[in-house]
Amino acid sequence: MLQEFTFNPLKHNVIKAKKFAQYFTNIKIAVFMTDMIAKENLTKSKKIRILDAGAGEGILGIQAVKRCVELGCKDIELTFYEIDEELHPLIKEHSDDFKNSLQDKQIKLNIKIISVDFVLSRPSKKYDIAIINPPYFKYSVKTSEYADATSDLFKGNPNIYASFMAICVESLKKTGVLISITPRSFTNGLYFKGFRNFLYKNVSFEHIHIFKSRDKIFKDSQVLQECVICKMTKVKQNEKIVISSSNSDIDLASSIVNTYSKSLIIDMSNDLKMIHIPEDKREANILIQANSLRSTFEKLGYYISTGPVVEYRTREFIIEGNSNPDIKKYVPLIRAHNVYPMKTRLLKHEKNAYFLINKLSKKHLLKNKTYILLKRFSTKDEKKRLIAGILHANILTSEYVGIGNKINYIGAKDEELSNEEALGLSAVLNSRFMDDYFRCFSGNTQVNASEIRVMKFPSRKKVQCIGKEIQEKTTTEDILEKIVLKNLFSEDLKFE
Repeated sequence: MLQEFTFNPLKHNVIKAKKFAQYFTNIKIAVFMTDMIAKENLTKSKKIRILDAGAGEGILGIQAVKRCVELGCKDIELTFYEIDEELHPLIKEHSDDFKNSLQDKQIKLNIKIISVDFVLSRPSKKYDIAIINPPYFKYSVKTSEYADATSDLFKGNPNIYASFMAICVESLKKTGVLISITPRSFTNGLYFKGFRNFLYKNVSFEHIHIFKSRDKIFKDSQVLQECVICKMTKVKQNEKIVISSSNSDIDLASSIVNTYSKSLIIDMSNDLKMIHIPEDKREANILIQANSLRSTFEKLGYYISTGPVVEYRTREFIIEGNSNPDIKKYVPLIRAHNVYPMKTRLLKHEKNAYFLINKLSKKHLLKNKTYILLKRFSTKDEKKRLIAGILHANILTSEYVGIGNKINYIGAKDEELSNEEALGLSAVLNSRFMDDYFRCFSGNTQVNASEIRVMKFPSRKKVQCIGKEIQEKTTTEDILEKIVLKNLFSEDLKFE
C-alpha cells in the first residue's frame, strides 16, 4: 500500500465558487469513485493517461493516480483542466505532496495543469481514464458561448455537465473509462434525450451509484440535486449493470449493491429511453411488475399538459384572496394548494385566486370539463411525488376554468372522463405503487408531462373497474392501494 497523504480542502470564496459552478469532491467520494477503476481497465496501455476536467482542488485526478499505482501502473500522465487559475497553486501543492508520497517507487508521473475552458477548447489527446465532478448550470441557447458547443456530439443544450461528460467520452480511447459524479437529471426527461442517445451509442453503463439523500453530498455548497456516480466504458453495452445505493457519503462502505439486466435499467420501449435506478431489490421488483403492464399512459388515449396560466405573465387578469367576485366575470384559478389526493378543494383560503374572463384572457383558460389535476412540484412535507386530484365539471358553474402552470391537467383525448374513469385514473396515480415506480426513473422534484406519457399503465378497462369499485364503497388509502394492485396484477402483491 502507498503511504497516506493529506488533501487540504480549500476554504473557497463562495461567490467565486458560484461563478464557476464549483462543487468540490470530498475524499470519501473520491476514494469510492476511484475504487471503480479495475485492473482490466488498465491492461491495454503501458502508459496510462488520466483526465480530470473541472478539476477543482485536484482530488479526483490524484486519487485516480493513486489507485492506478496500487494496481501496478508504472508510467502515468495526469492532465487537469481547471479554468479558475486561483486553484492552480492548490492543485500543484496536492500533486507535489502526492509525488513525495511515492518515495522511490520508480513510478514515472507527469502532471499537467491546463487553464483553458474544457468545453470550448477540447483535448487533442486520447485518455484511458476520465474522472470528473463537472460544473452544473443551465445556459441560454440564444446568448451563451456554450450554446451548440457539443452539437456535433448530441442534440440539445440541457446543462453544462452533459457537455463535460460527452467531451470526456469523445476523448477516451476505445475501452477507456469515464467515472463521473453529476446530478441524476440526465437519466430522464425530454431535455437530456439527445445526450442519452449519445451515451447509448458510445459507452456501456457498468456501475451506477445513487445517493438517497438530496442535501448531504455537497451540503456546504447548498446543492439539493439528487446525485449519481456512474462508471461507463467505451464499449458496446454489457448485459448486466451494477446498481448501488447509500444514504450519503458517510455510509458508502455499507452500500446496498445489486446487479440487474440492462433491459431493466435502460428502458428502450419508448422514445425517451430513460434510465431506471432502483435503490434496492424492492424497487427492482416494482420495476419488473410495472414492465408487465402492456400499455402506456399516452397509448391509452389520455393526454397530459401543463396548466396554461403563467401567473407572472397574466397578473392583470388575476385577483387574490377570499373575496367573492362576480361569477359572470371571474372564474376560479386552480393553484397547487387546491389539489389533494382524489379531490380538488375550493374552500376559502388565503392563497385562493380568480381569473378575469374577457376576449384577451380566454386564451389562458380551459373549457370546464372533468380533469385529473397532477401537482408538478411536491413540497417537503408531502410523502409522495405523485399527487392527483379530480376536478369534477359540476364543481363549477362557469363555462371556463383557470389552471395554473404548477399543475398538470389530464383528460381523455376523444371524450370526457366519466366519473368512474376519473376515480380510477386518480386512484392509480395516487397509489404507492405508481409513486414508487415513478421514483425509479425520476430524480427531479418536478413531475414532467413527458415522463408521465411513457409510464407503463393498465388498460382503460381496468382503470374503469378500479373507479367503479371505489364508487361502490367507502375507501381509505390502504383500501385504495389494495383495489389498485388487485386490478393491476390480479393478485395481492406486497413490496416489502
